[in-house]
Amino acid sequence: MDACRTFLRRVLNRLAIERDLWLWRRRLAPLRGAERPSSARSVLFCDLMTMVATAKVEALMAGLLRLKGYRAVVLLERPDPPIERVFRAAVPDATFTYLSAAIDSVQTAAAARAAESIMARLSSLQDMIKLEIDGYRIGRNVLSIVLRQFRIGQLDDEEPKHRELVFATLVRSLAAKAFIEQMLNDNPPDLAVFVERGYTPAGEVFDGCVLRGVDTLQWCGAPQSDCLLYRRYNASTRGEHPLALSDSLWQRLLGMPWTPDRDRAVADRITANYESGAWYNKQKLQEGKAIVAPDEIRRLLGFDPAKKTAVIFCHILYDATFFYGDSLFQNYEQWLVETVRAAIANPRLNWIIKVHPVNVWRSRMDGAPLVQLEAQTLHKHFGALPDHVKLMPADTGINTLSLFKVADYGLTVRGTIGMELPCFGIPVVTAGTGRYSERGFTIDPATRADYAALLAKLQDVPRLTDDAIRRARLHYYGALELRPVPMRSFMLDVHADPRNGAVLTQNVFLRRRADAQLLETEDLGRLVRWLTETKTPELLSRDIAA
Repeated sequence: MDACRTFLRRVLNRLAIERDLWLWRRRLAPLRGAERPSSARSVLFCDLMTMVATAKVEALMAGLLRLKGYRAVVLLERPDPPIERVFRAAVPDATFTYLSAAIDSVQTAAAARAAESIMARLSSLQDMIKLEIDGYRIGRNVLSIVLRQFRIGQLDDEEPKHRELVFATLVRSLAAKAFIEQMLNDNPPDLAVFVERGYTPAGEVFDGCVLRGVDTLQWCGAPQSDCLLYRRYNASTRGEHPLALSDSLWQRLLGMPWTPDRDRAVADRITANYESGAWYNKQKLQEGKAIVAPDEIRRLLGFDPAKKTAVIFCHILYDATFFYGDSLFQNYEQWLVETVRAAIANPRLNWIIKVHPVNVWRSRMDGAPLVQLEAQTLHKHFGALPDHVKLMPADTGINTLSLFKVADYGLTVRGTIGMELPCFGIPVVTAGTGRYSERGFTIDPATRADYAALLAKLQDVPRLTDDAIRRARLHYYGALELRPVPMRSFMLDVHADPRNGAVLTQNVFLRRRADAQLLETEDLGRLVRWLTETKTPELLSRDIAA
């Protein structure tokens, strides 16, 4: 009976996908048939890690860039008929390149020999993080995806499976480097578009493009579910987070008129986002969670109400670990352990260890059980935590906004919380660069020793000054009001009907006729003008003075 149900479900999923692709092609017929100039330039879409929904967004980009004289080249891991049909619905002359077919046995063998030599020189697997070859950040790319695949925070040198996967991924990384270098020598694109750009092998393609001077951009989802983010990169900015503001934009923001109404609106917006659950709604982080009063939180955790409270906002230990900036510690796990060590040694504060709620969503997406990896890690290092240090799990029923009311301090490496808490005058201590550090509203120790010394006397740090709060709110306005571009002519729905098959759980729906008039819209049209004309580091939803 179970086998019959599985077979029937597969048949229905296949039919749903076929119907969806047929409708997609039908609706894009006007764009596909629009008159276009001859193709003098090319755009590379790196889709080594993609799905139907993200391919549809890029197909719309490709179709409109085609009307501007750009030929689309799509890089896939291997032939993928649904993805190819998505692109051809908008761009009938799209070219597809397959990484698996482009790397032959001779190239793989050469990469394996080089990988063996590199591995022999490593004193530990973590040393791989320092590995750069010809400017390619091989080590970061390799270790990021290895941690992600194992769903762990740190590799074990004594675990054979860890060494085996590091070696295999390193071989893949070196082969991908050779591939993109050959592509860039033979047929360099004028534009390169990425969704995923940090994990091997996409990371090597990204590095190759920015190092060679290709006009390279990344797009991704914004915290608001109806918006997308677009960021342009070069060799000097490639380590910046998609939400980071360029220096040029930050200076423009500092010079803009900043009214009391705008200032209040930022704080109101942050509060409303958490209260409504709209913040990162893709992951449903606050769904079903209650806002709890500060006194009740202290009572639930058994805290001394006379003490100030510091909240450690954990990162997912294995997600995008080495993508952005530079960190004081080797990885997010080491940062967590050393921060909690400092918390244990400082009983003059109450300490909350807030496990990232996206762990719940990530486990669901991976089809894996929710494992409290942070709790396991801390138990291994410290056993039972003292009374002044308490862990709040990922699946807590307490809305994160509640912590804004109880926190006197926040700690993160580079999380979003470092943009939010300072808007309410709450000091945040960071342990890494690459997002908002050095903008005048966070405390950014330069060394591990400075970090430890600061945490030992954190209770003496005063609330932020009015100027720091203003800077934080100005930064938030730029990053999370101006940067996200609303989807008006289409919608990437991250909660599409799952009954249509797992492939279509996320999907794209058109909100207007797909033809050349899309070039005049405030989302896709604005995007194409930014790609082909304005060339600023980030695409804004509106003029900065608006």
